[in-house]
Amino acid sequence: MTEHWSAIRRHWQLLGSPLRPPPEVVEAYDRELGLGRSHVVMFGVTPELAGLGATMTSVDESCDMIAGIWPGDTDTRKAVRGDWFDLPFGDASVEALIGDGCLSVIGAADFRRKLLASVARTLRADGRAAFRLYASPETPDDPREVRALALAGGVSTFHDLKWRVAMTAIAGAPDYTIPVTGILEQFDRMFPDREELSARTGWELPVIGTIDVYRNSSVVYSFAPAAALTEEARTFFDDVRLASTGTYGLAERCPLLVLRSPKCPG
Repeated sequence: MTEHWSAIRRHWQLLGSPLRPPPEVVEAYDRELGLGRSHVVMFGVTPELAGLGATMTSVDESCDMIAGIWPGDTDTRKAVRGDWFDLPFGDASVEALIGDGCLSVIGAADFRRKLLASVARTLRADGRAAFRLYASPETPDDPREVRALALAGGVSTFHDLKWRVAMTAIAGAPDYTIPVTGILEQFDRMFPDREELSARTGWELPVIGTIDVYRNSSVVYSFAPAAALTEEARTFFDDVRLASTGTYGLAERCPLLVLRSPKCPG
C-alpha cells in the first residue's frame, strides 16, 4: 500500500477531477456538514480540502503523501501519521470527519465496515461525517459504449474515463472489488492505442500514462453502488443520506455519503 501511494504522489500534479475534488466538492462538504466553526478530522491529505473547518487534523498512513501532498502544517491545521481503522482519538470525541474516496481505496466490504465502525466510535453524538463516493451504477456500463463515448469526446477528463473503465470490470466481483492491476488490464483492452486516445480527446500522453502506476501494485479498490454503501452505513449510523457534489464530469457517481447519529457499539 505504501509503495502504491508513493507512486500516486509522484504523479499528483497530473491528476485531475474527479480524483482530485473540484471547488464544487469543497463547497458540498461545507454545505452539508456546516464546517465553518468546527474542528475537522480528515482521512488522507487531500490538499483541496485542507482549508475546511476552523481547525483540522489530517490522518494518513503514508509519510510520502504527507511530505509530498499536504500543503503544510499551520496554526490551524496539522497532518499526523495514523491508522484510519484505529484512529488516535478518544471515543465520542470528534466533531466532524471527512474523507474523499476513502471507501473505494480500502477495498472489500469488511474493510469498509471496519472503517465505518471506527468513525462511529470516535464521532460525538452530535457529530457528523461525510465521504465522497466513487459509486458504480446499478446497471454496469458496456465497455464498448464507454470506449465510443470517450473517442467521441464525451468524457470530461482521463481520470473520469479511468473510473468508468474500472466500473466496467467489476460485474460479479465480490464486494465490487477490483485489483488496480485489473483496471490497467481493462484499460489496455479497451484502448490499445494510447496515441489515438490522445489525438481524439486532447489528453496528453503523460496524463494517460498515470494509469501505469497500477502496473505492479497489490492494492485493491472497490466501486460499490451508492445503495449498497448506504445500507452498510446504516449498521453504524441512524441518519444516513446522499447529497450531490455538483455537475463536474462523473459527479452523478460521486455523491457525498452523509452520516449522523452514530449508534452505540453493541
